[in-house]
Amino acid sequence: MRKNNKVRSLEEYRKKKGSSSNSSKNNYRKKKKSKKVNMLSIFTLFILGIIIIFMYRYSVVSSLKYEVQSLNKELENKKNKKKQLYLELDNLSKSGFIEKEARERLNMNYPTDDQIIYIKVD
Repeated sequence: MRKNNKVRSLEEYRKKKGSSSNSSKNNYRKKKKSKKVNMLSIFTLFILGIIIIFMYRYSVVSSLKYEVQSLNKELENKKNKKKQLYLELDNLSKSGFIEKEARERLNMNYPTDDQIIYIKVD
């Protein structure tokens, strides 16, 4: 209400006074509602941030589990290869196998009596 405006009747005064008090009430309600909306949006952003962090951590853990699984599989393959090599080494180091390979592949035979020379040491 302006100071220069004169009120002509009591009803007009009440209307002006009521409208100004309603506007202040409306402003208060708007501010209160605005605070609620701000708090709600901050809370929502906080929850969203927490969810994003958990999802990121889950993806990191999943990728590490996958890597561990692939390394375990590789380790198992290496162990199997090692067992195969030990078996092959065992077969190759047997004297029967060595003798057979010497005869077949290298055409080696035991020396005959004519090929043996005895040396006397006094």
